[in-house]
Amino acid sequence: MSAVARRYAQAVFELAREESKLPKVVDDLTAIAAAYQSSSDFRDVELLPGLTEDDRSGVVETIAREAGAGDLAVRTVSMLAARKRLAILPDLVEQLAELADEALGVLRAEVSSAKPLDSAYRSRLQKKIEEATGKKVVMSFTEDPDLIAGIVTKIGDRVVDGSLRGKLSELAESLRQT
Repeated sequence: MSAVARRYAQAVFELAREESKLPKVVDDLTAIAAAYQSSSDFRDVELLPGLTEDDRSGVVETIAREAGAGDLAVRTVSMLAARKRLAILPDLVEQLAELADEALGVLRAEVSSAKPLDSAYRSRLQKKIEEATGKKVVMSFTEDPDLIAGIVTKIGDRVVDGSLRGKLSELAESLRQT
C-alpha cells in the first residue's frame, strides 16, 4: 500500500469522524472503488486527452453522486480525479476501512469452509469470536472444497486452521520429523 494512499485515508478518516459519518463514508468509497475497479471507462477518465482538471473532477463527481455517495466521498474522489490519483482509490479504501474498524472496535473475520455453513452455525461462530475478543465481529464466508472438512478462520493476521487438510498437513510434517 502506498504512503500516498495512507495519507489520504488518514485525512478522510479524520474528516469523516469529525462529521460523525465514518461508516457512511467507508461504504460510499467502497462502492465507488468497486465501480472504479470494474469499469475501464471509469479508470480511463484520467487518461482522456483534452480533459482539464475541472472536467475530470466533474465527471467523477457526477458518477459518485449518481451512485448515491455523500458529500465527503464525492469530494474525495473528485479531488483524486483532479490530481490524477484515482488509481490509489482501492488502497485508500482498504486503509480507511482498517482505520474505521479500529476506531469503531470492529474485527473482520474471514471463514473458509469445505461446504456451505448454515446460518445457525455462522451465528454461533460469530458469537464465540465476539466473546473471545470482546469486539464486534464482521464475518465473511467462502467455500474451499480443498479443505476437505472443517473451517479455517482468519482474524487480522491470525489464522486458526481447523480443517482436515490442515490436520493432515500437520500429521505429515510430524511423520517427516520422526
